[in-house]
Amino acid sequence: MFKKQFIVSESNVSKRRTFYKYIKEKYNLKIYMNRYKMIHNKFPFVVDFNDNSFWICESITCCACAQLNKKIITIDKFKEIEKEN
Repeated sequence: MFKKQFIVSESNVSKRRTFYKYIKEKYNLKIYMNRYKMIHNKFPFVVDFNDNSFWICESITCCACAQLNKKIITIDKFKEIEKEN
């Protein structure tokens, strides 16, 4: 597999719904929140292949640190990285 953890940001509900469905169907990851909360949320997704999980990062401190370190990516960037590997 490629990089072990991705923090993926998207605020558009339709795109979040599509991404949620994409991840759920493509990967067998544990999902720690209900579908509605995952989609109707402004916090970024965490796709964690190390922990085999898919969840929302709701810690403002964690999100701020990730943003400062340029660790948050878009859905398009995630799919681009995925294709490369």
